[in-house]
Amino acid sequence: MVTRFSRSTLLLKRPSAVKGKSAKRLLSGLLLGCIATVPTMAHAQIEASPLVPAFLPDGFDKGRNVSVTERPRPEYDPLGVNLGGFKLFPKVETGVGYSDNVYLTNGNKEGDGFAVFNPSARLRSEWDRHQVQLQAAGAFRRFFNNSVRNEDAFNLGALGRLDVGNALSVTGEAQYAQQFETPITGDVASNLAVLSQYERDFLSLRGQYGVGQGRLILAADRSHFSFDPIKLPSGTVIDQENRDRTLHRVTGQAEYAVTPSVSFYGQVNYTDTNYDTNFLPGIANRDSDSYRAIAGTNFDLSGLVRGTLGVGYAKRNFNSPLYKDVDGLSVEAKVEYFPTELTTLGVNARRVIEDSNIGNINAYFDNRFSLRVDHELLRNLVLNAIGEYAQQDFIGSARKTTFYRGSGGARYFINRLLGLQLQMSYIKRDTTGEDLGQTFDEFRGQLTLVVQR
Repeated sequence: MVTRFSRSTLLLKRPSAVKGKSAKRLLSGLLLGCIATVPTMAHAQIEASPLVPAFLPDGFDKGRNVSVTERPRPEYDPLGVNLGGFKLFPKVETGVGYSDNVYLTNGNKEGDGFAVFNPSARLRSEWDRHQVQLQAAGAFRRFFNNSVRNEDAFNLGALGRLDVGNALSVTGEAQYAQQFETPITGDVASNLAVLSQYERDFLSLRGQYGVGQGRLILAADRSHFSFDPIKLPSGTVIDQENRDRTLHRVTGQAEYAVTPSVSFYGQVNYTDTNYDTNFLPGIANRDSDSYRAIAGTNFDLSGLVRGTLGVGYAKRNFNSPLYKDVDGLSVEAKVEYFPTELTTLGVNARRVIEDSNIGNINAYFDNRFSLRVDHELLRNLVLNAIGEYAQQDFIGSARKTTFYRGSGGARYFINRLLGLQLQMSYIKRDTTGEDLGQTFDEFRGQLTLVVQR
């Protein structure tokens, strides 16, 4: 029997959080009141993705399981706007929130409220063969008393897939985004990351050939990053031009299905990284060639579990002798367990090599583990809770950072057009060594109204 391969896309939202003595009590009362009168929810998801996108889209979904967040709800799902052979899905999220540590530093902790406005639209084709999809999304945040923390982020994307016969498909993708760095990063000190904005453009072309029980994928992509100067509350400006870089990657993967539910794969990847400028005048930057080989399994066992598990080896060779080459274990794991139709348990783990821009450190191992639970309490009320642990081990240094993060919330579907989202999160950062930024913790909360068509 031949396994039916299909694509799945996981969209991670930026988390929000809450805290602060009197403000904390006020916000907690507001949130509890909302839950008591109108059961609410937000998919408070933890952003665990690295700066650079994944090598290939997830390939473990073979259509045998449906998670709580994926389950169709015909009476609440948006219908979209029919445009001939296309369908348009517009959406707007607007609301308010509070952070008890706006600048992520315990040395001079300051709380503030903020307003959010997140419009988005997705246009997809409704054809039997081939596919075209366009999307645009914005995330705008305005703090009441700390305008330096205001955020204007957006993402524009286009994807097209050409089906050549029944066995071969070719997919092209382009993205342009303006984003803010996550504080769970080792690329730069976290109290600077919270103020760091960058532009990313991404181009990708991949081909997939599947016949019988086998599948071959070959992909090539290019990413360019341009980092804006960081403007500190004091008025000081920190230039980040030496972080601007271009990555060219080539990835190949072979997969063979031993049963309709289980397959094994092997993947190899090559990445060429070139920085636009020297690290400092007369000092070479971290240009490098990196390689990764990984092998594992994809599985989708009906009514039980699905996911991917892979283990391999990664190596990064720096062009300049100023930087020591790095190699070591690489891991990727993403598993969803379905104890009941109303509950989904997800586990993610990864270990990768990332570039660092802290002091004289050239790179670090980024180790992450997260656990997520989604539960459908009512047909129109979905709860979730997420925990994440991240540790960054800096190569050739005793420096180390450890992050702990918890998030929880609810999403209440009022009707097909309206919904309420509530999300709260807490993050704590511990550090050893110099030049890594301060230890901090933050509690944040956000309540939003969702309008969709």
